[in-house]
Amino acid sequence: MLGMMRIVAQEANPRLDLVRKLDALRLPGSSFTATVTIQKTSTKRGEPEVAHFTQQSRRRVEANGRIVFDTLVRCIDPVKDAGKALLFVGDACWFYAPKARNASRLSTSQVAAEALVADLINWSFADEFDHKVAGSERIEVGGTKHACTVLDFTPKSGIKNRSPLVRCWVDDQGRPWKTEHYTASRRLFRSVLFVKYAKFVDGVRPVGLVITSAGAREEIVLGDARSAVLTDELFDPARLPLLGKKD
Repeated sequence: MLGMMRIVAQEANPRLDLVRKLDALRLPGSSFTATVTIQKTSTKRGEPEVAHFTQQSRRRVEANGRIVFDTLVRCIDPVKDAGKALLFVGDACWFYAPKARNASRLSTSQVAAEALVADLINWSFADEFDHKVAGSERIEVGGTKHACTVLDFTPKSGIKNRSPLVRCWVDDQGRPWKTEHYTASRRLFRSVLFVKYAKFVDGVRPVGLVITSAGAREEIVLGDARSAVLTDELFDPARLPLLGKKD
């Protein structure tokens, strides 16, 4: 699990420059819309399931200067899941299903375990996590080896809905190639490989990922990204039941 990394001293926050590169590469400079395609294969079922989503992310600055992306993700197909939605506003998250009268707010543990969109868009590693250098390692992703610094991130006091430990393999340009997410007891519950980079909104960002978790493998492709002006009503959990009626 920990690989053959060269272990170095566990100094607190020694590579803030690299962490800021990591954030800049992941976080677009404007609000945007995109599509998300997920192909999921379970060890219990041989046939993969494919689902398509729309994503709308509003960039805003909170009073303390923290940049956040409020994000609405809605399922388009398959039919059995069409209309389901996840809404992230700051550190809070709501789930909505078409047959429900209202959206349900998810618990901290549910968000930390399931919300990959928050991992990619709404986490600021420099501002919300402490980090230590865990070593260095050359890892192979997509047939190419990448020389990486391995960083261990733990949420700062008061920061909610984050994995208790995130181990991240980052190259000198700030590109993540792999992350591992752990529980508070240091049990690995999700691994992510960043298998493709391409133009996304206003820069080259990760657009292809492979996630393994709980006996399932998911291939995620982000596309059709463009800057957008998004209305406040999209990010009001009380209005989620009305969104499908407008489509």
